[in-house]
Amino acid sequence: MFGKIFKGHPTASTSAPRDVAEAERRVRGRGAREPDIWKRLADACADHGDLDGAFNAYRRYADLSPDDVDAALACGMAARKAGALPESLDYFSRALALAPERADAHTQYAKALDLAGLLEEALQHHDEAIAREPSSAEARYHLGVTLARHGEDERAMEAYRTALEIDPKFARAHGNLGVLLDRNGHFDRAVEELEKAVRLEPDRAEWHSNLGALYGEHKLYDLAIEHFTTALGIDPRNAEARFNLGIACLDRGLYDDAVAELRRAADLAPRNAKAHFFLGEAYQKKGLYPRAVKEIRTALEISPDSPRSYYALGCVYNKMDAVDDAITAFERAIALDPSNGRAYYHLGIAYDKKGAGREARDAYRRSEELLAE
Repeated sequence: MFGKIFKGHPTASTSAPRDVAEAERRVRGRGAREPDIWKRLADACADHGDLDGAFNAYRRYADLSPDDVDAALACGMAARKAGALPESLDYFSRALALAPERADAHTQYAKALDLAGLLEEALQHHDEAIAREPSSAEARYHLGVTLARHGEDERAMEAYRTALEIDPKFARAHGNLGVLLDRNGHFDRAVEELEKAVRLEPDRAEWHSNLGALYGEHKLYDLAIEHFTTALGIDPRNAEARFNLGIACLDRGLYDDAVAELRRAADLAPRNAKAHFFLGEAYQKKGLYPRAVKEIRTALEISPDSPRSYYALGCVYNKMDAVDDAITAFERAIALDPSNGRAYYHLGIAYDKKGAGREARDAYRRSEELLAE
């Protein structure tokens, strides 16, 4: 239920828009031919979270500096962040052509190749980066990220550990290692690694959020709430931390707090079906059934084939004695997941309320069969 981040970027700075406006003013006229002016605009856009603007400015910077490997790398990274993978690959290829000995160029190219679905080529360039710079903790770390994305947890953990042997203060390696240790059932060691990441980078919301998710999964809700709250103090617009805080409050029985946090999470990420679903669950716990129906239906508009949402909707309708709506919801849940014994059981309750004894008995019988398996 709780989400964790395997890799992320530091929270974007809250540069004032006037920084971008000033940089844009400078690229007009004669400044349009000056690479450094475009780089300043690109940096300002990146700081302000404008990924497309940053990519366009870095592209102009790189095109005015065709022999500058750092310009090509900066543009490739900006393109990747903006989702322009073909352009990203093109600029990283340029960087490698200019400086094939640069380990960081191989690493960045590998990251783009991985996102493009070219895993084997990505691993080859990760290996090339390590071969060219064996003492690079960054190269080992990014190899670990690629391996973890593809479920190669043991190899990924080995890469993170090697990065930490080179640089014991590498917070990202500690944090990602902690997430993988948790995923593989090593709770205590996972906490240890994530706490190291927090100590090294106490102002990074990602580590507090991941540690909170870890505590939440193990029902240590007070600790989870503490870390999610800290994460949100650092980054109030962190939708994942906001969602996770709402879930922790829901599980802790703090229903008013759960509603407030999940409402904010849904506002931050309106297309997140889970935020609406669990907001509906929180409303149901408070006995606010019409509001619960509205949120669960919103979740179904976003994710229309969710048997869990139809089952939850049927349960709310049952509590409202809207038996026909409950029957429709449970039947849809069963159509999507025929093995759901609990849906059959609650369908039986709805039929009982309707006075349809035979249908109720059939539903109860099927529920017993499935729950006994």
